[in-house]
Amino acid sequence: MSPMCYVLSVITVVFAFGCVSFRRKGKAFEGMMCKFMASFGFISVAVVGYCMNPHNTYYFCLVCFALMFGFFGDVLLGIKEVAPTFRGKLIPLGTLYFLIGHIFALSAFISIGGFEIIPLIIGAVGIPAAAAVMKVFKMKIDKKLAPVMAVYYGALIYKVASSAFLVIGEKNLAMWLAFAGSCLFLISDTCLGFLYFTPVKRKNVLVTIELSTYYPAQILLAMSVALMQ
Repeated sequence: MSPMCYVLSVITVVFAFGCVSFRRKGKAFEGMMCKFMASFGFISVAVVGYCMNPHNTYYFCLVCFALMFGFFGDVLLGIKEVAPTFRGKLIPLGTLYFLIGHIFALSAFISIGGFEIIPLIIGAVGIPAAAAVMKVFKMKIDKKLAPVMAVYYGALIYKVASSAFLVIGEKNLAMWLAFAGSCLFLISDTCLGFLYFTPVKRKNVLVTIELSTYYPAQILLAMSVALMQ
């Protein structure tokens, strides 16, 4: 992998660390700016990685779309931190952008390993499972948003299952990174769900876990482009 990718990854990690630190201190604006820069860093890693290792253009394009929609989702959810008045509108919009991003990432995985029915079944089972978790923990989610959230987590679980099949079938480092990133994203968004929709006493702990898993998830997905064979 290109040394420039490592440099960009380190810079991204620095901004990510800044976001975590500022968010823990309640500095929403500074945290938001660091998060935007870190999100831009993900895309930079993927672009530079492809330029230095131009393999599988289709996979690269799909991953870039996934990262770009994640960036837009970050912007919307970041604005929520400094303009809580619009929270009710920004959370659904941010969730939608991230859902589209996950669909692009999932498409990238399918483009490598082909369509498999078992990951689809696992993802489909994940939808009612997510709905059950929301009900068990009495999450305060708007009735119109609840089905979207269930589908969102179903897509995340489908993404994890699909990347797991890639690890089994392809057996290369790029796919291991994609799988690890997918798993971390599921952990991150699970924490985010509890932060957004349940009364959390130890908020800083969940914020730290959420951001500390989100950034590696996106970096690993971006680096999978650089290591594609």
